[in-house]
Amino acid sequence: MAGPMPAFARDLVDRLRRRGLRLGVDDCVTLRTALAAGHGLHSTEALGALCVALWATSRRDAEIITSTLHLVAPPDWSLEPLERVAGETRPAAEIPVESPAGRELEPVPDAREADLDVTRPALRGGGADPPRSGRPAPYLITRPQYPMSEREIAQAWRRLRRPSRHGPRTELDVEATVARYAKTGVVTAPVLMPRRINSARLLLLIDRQGSMTPFHNFVDHVTRSIVRAARLDSITIGYFRNSLGRSPDRSTMADLTDPLAVELDTIIDRIPPLTKGWIYDDPDLTRRRPARKVLDTLTAGAGVVIVSDAGAQRGSLVATRIFDAVALGLAVNARRARVCWLNPLATDRWAETSAAQIARHIPMFPLDRDGMYAAVDVLRGRPVSVAAPL
Repeated sequence: MAGPMPAFARDLVDRLRRRGLRLGVDDCVTLRTALAAGHGLHSTEALGALCVALWATSRRDAEIITSTLHLVAPPDWSLEPLERVAGETRPAAEIPVESPAGRELEPVPDAREADLDVTRPALRGGGADPPRSGRPAPYLITRPQYPMSEREIAQAWRRLRRPSRHGPRTELDVEATVARYAKTGVVTAPVLMPRRINSARLLLLIDRQGSMTPFHNFVDHVTRSIVRAARLDSITIGYFRNSLGRSPDRSTMADLTDPLAVELDTIIDRIPPLTKGWIYDDPDLTRRRPARKVLDTLTAGAGVVIVSDAGAQRGSLVATRIFDAVALGLAVNARRARVCWLNPLATDRWAETSAAQIARHIPMFPLDRDGMYAAVDVLRGRPVSVAAPL
């Protein structure tokens, strides 16, 4: 029996769980067993190396474990080894060395003391020594910490599936094989069929620059995670600024009862789908192509996700921007694709902005874990309630 988990280890596990590491009972038992066997007990670095070896699955996990370890209160590793000399107990670093003539020489520093890294913080309530020039302290995280990990993003988008069979015939079709044998009475080669694959397709349209500048790194992190781990048939990424394009005909806005109104419910049936505009292939917005050509590549059942603050960052309420966003949604619907909107700002920031009006026509969700799960449900065909659907 390995015994109970030390208090500092329980604190460490709780902190790591709050920072996104999925540690279970088996992980705790493994650490407890290793500590009971004497591993990782001679220094804080050894304990950190043990935890990294047991729990880290990536460099990011290792950085989180190393930094979190210095936030808990592990045992005091700074006690110097003691050695008995002539009936007196002295630290090994201060043991005098006598010359052959009997003269006492200067104390010889212990090799372990000479190799001690001065950048490690003191663990007995003292402050950390300043790091050496040009090298960050090992307990500091130098990588950005986003609200969602790549694993959480992948888990959400792997739910976007459209299973279909196409390609080479490699799987056994049991029913067809039995039916042919029952019909002919002759044992022949089995009937094969293509294997089932995920044929879901996704078009990501990302607002860039302007009010979206503070969210560039986070949106790039989400985009990379989807591309790497979503396992979709195809993912196309396009960029735009503020609006994908201008509606070809805004004359219907003159029919609004109130010229200053921004609700388009009474004219939504007469808004023409978006046909003009530009989509950029790079985040710097230097290489563009007509938006219509990109939208024409959409197939029935494909998913379109628009990532934009829709004016919520600056609190703007612009009727023409709402009109053009509705026209874009109608253009997607005309191609029998599904569309939703992800907003990097929280829902309470949408009030009295263009975002709140666009959300009345196009399903809009915050760019967080729950919002991405809801967006995937929309792209899978689950009905969603909006005030004035397109």
